[in-house]
Amino acid sequence: MNSKNSAQFDGTDDVFSRMAESYDMLCDLFSLYAHRVWKSHLSNKVANTPGVLFLDIAAGTGDIALRVASQLSKENRLNEKKIVLGDICHKMLSVARRKAVLKGITCEYRILDAHHLESIADNSVDILSISFAMKICDRDKVLTSAYRVLKPGGKFYCLEASRIPTRWLYAAYLLYMRLCVPVIAMIVTKGDRSAYNYLLKGIHEFPDINSFSEEVALCGFIDVNATPLSLGIVSLHEGIKAPCNT
Repeated sequence: MNSKNSAQFDGTDDVFSRMAESYDMLCDLFSLYAHRVWKSHLSNKVANTPGVLFLDIAAGTGDIALRVASQLSKENRLNEKKIVLGDICHKMLSVARRKAVLKGITCEYRILDAHHLESIADNSVDILSISFAMKICDRDKVLTSAYRVLKPGGKFYCLEASRIPTRWLYAAYLLYMRLCVPVIAMIVTKGDRSAYNYLLKGIHEFPDINSFSEEVALCGFIDVNATPLSLGIVSLHEGIKAPCNT
């Protein structure tokens, strides 16, 4: 894998902290609320994947982890999993913590860089997910770190915007992102240009569904597959860390 083709977030600009309070609203507006369906699809998968320790990296305001916790709580299965939210931005995690309190949910919150996961032990995580952050990361580093911390047989999930296979729809999507997203973001973020530049980052450069699946497989994951959602606007990628005896 060549990390040069990854659109990385510039850590010198604390855009995440400035976006934390408005991030959920931005997600609703940009996706026309469709992100809730996509995230529910992933959280259902996670909730029904065997394993105790679930780590959601680049967790942001906690949408995936809190959905998993809520589903398990409703089914009286919350004791089945230890749920850890990891993000580089403490303000994002503060929003997630506040949402969890309102829902009566207890999770663990940790400051983690998805590229390194230095405080997470090798072969210690049963399930790991990352959602809508891979496009601004060095994919090679994130996948390598995810593979390292997962137990043999552990499950990897990545929910990410995809390159829509239907040409006219992809062109319409890019037009929407180019024309509408900056206007919406400028209003919500009160003119914070770097905030909406971040939201557009990586849209054009992110690989198509098959190419990214190949990257996941090249990192060592087996049984790699991807499911297009909403006509391929996003895709859910899955992989398993190879068991020790393979």
